[in-house]
Amino acid sequence: MRAVRLFSPGDVRCVQTPVPRISAPDDVLIRVRSCGVCGSDVPRVMVKGAYRHPITIGHEFAGEVVETGAAVTGVHPGDRVTVMPLTPCGTCPSCRVGNYTLCTDYDYYGSRSDGAMAELVTVKAANVLAVPGPVDFESASMTDPASVALHAVRRHHLLPGQTAAVLGTGPIGLFAVQWLRLAGCRSIIAVDLFDEKLALARELGAEHCINARLETVPDAIRDRTGGQGADFVVELAGSSVTQLQAVQSAARRATVVFCGLSYDDLTLPAQDLNRILRFELTIFGSWNSSIAPLPINEWKTSLEYMSRGFLTTKSLITHRFRLEECGPCFDMLSRREKPFTKVLFIP
Repeated sequence: MRAVRLFSPGDVRCVQTPVPRISAPDDVLIRVRSCGVCGSDVPRVMVKGAYRHPITIGHEFAGEVVETGAAVTGVHPGDRVTVMPLTPCGTCPSCRVGNYTLCTDYDYYGSRSDGAMAELVTVKAANVLAVPGPVDFESASMTDPASVALHAVRRHHLLPGQTAAVLGTGPIGLFAVQWLRLAGCRSIIAVDLFDEKLALARELGAEHCINARLETVPDAIRDRTGGQGADFVVELAGSSVTQLQAVQSAARRATVVFCGLSYDDLTLPAQDLNRILRFELTIFGSWNSSIAPLPINEWKTSLEYMSRGFLTTKSLITHRFRLEECGPCFDMLSRREKPFTKVLFIP
């Protein structure tokens, strides 16, 4: 079969590989119909590399079941499914209390085990979720970013009527705008560098849009909130610049959530540290998404909201590529010469 394999940082190729086989009783073989490119895939492919090489990348995907292991129940050939990429160990202290995203010895499709930027992939049955009828494969492959956004939004106990700012309107940021709207935010402020992304954020529920190239972000957010700052700030750009702006844009006793993956050191100036203290800010980290059944499974919730038409997905897609186009695709993404939102590979 064809698969996009990472051989070393900067060396990504579509090659012929053996078809994966059912090797354990709880394995499920899936024919991939859509696989998204995550923001974390770009530095992984171009700079950092993965945990081992070569490896098939890709962890945002959906497809149809081809075959199941002998112990699999509830999943059948022909089922339309999406897959949670994190496989927890199940035995560490975090797993034993259901905090699977905090697992100390997890596996992960696309960075630790072979992923889904390929024609076929094998996964564990526990990671498989049925896709509701109204949700197509492309939308289902975006369940991961939708769930990551929901996880970040749920870090703050949002009250109807509060104001929120979203710094970074990539796919996760645009889903965050939608979740904040559904949660009853009185006013949502979107911040980005590209007017095209901000226009989409406005369509999806942002009342105010700030181009960070043209305005000073903290001042602009205070201007849109009567001088107070935002009650809730979600940082999704993964930049030390926007991380500082998130703190500087927060109102008194506001909540700031850092969700964007950052690869730079963050130096906190004294005035911003004092703002955290004097404003009694709450700072949360947010990583991945919850697959525990209680209080909600964020993946199942995202799929349900897609199926009911509450979450918009299709307008986020800006590019579709064949597996053979992986080189030009990642070159385009790393150069960032033009705006893009959700990029999909269609095997």
